[in-house]
Amino acid sequence: MIRVLLVENSRLVRGAFAALLSREDDIEVVAEAEGNGEVLARALSCRPDVVVIDVDSREGEEVAATAELRARLPDCRMLLLMASTTPERLRRMLGLHAAGVICTNAPADRLVHGVRKLVRGSGSSTRSSRWSRWTRARTR
Repeated sequence: MIRVLLVENSRLVRGAFAALLSREDDIEVVAEAEGNGEVLARALSCRPDVVVIDVDSREGEEVAATAELRARLPDCRMLLLMASTTPERLRRMLGLHAAGVICTNAPADRLVHGVRKLVRGSGSSTRSSRWSRWTRARTR
């Protein structure tokens, strides 16, 4: 079972993400956080395999929590959700050593696929190769 912590400021959106992921037999949403300093405490208490963080909702706090998450839970993967994927912003997000980034305009099944992919280890390509693939895709 893949254990997931959801971090999203909006209860409605967080509930929709939880409902989507909970439909899957191999994924369990073990905790949810609104932000407000909850991210690290929830992650430490539930020990998720993946933390899904909407960095658009409260970018400063969640982004700051990623470094602490990596230090305290090195096996936990971070999947960042963001609406704006400019090259500069994506470079900054990949600099946080997130295992994956998904645009919030992507189809809903990408979230499920992304969570599974990170746990299976296929999301562990280097940041530079991820950046290269993204820039090539954006210029086509």
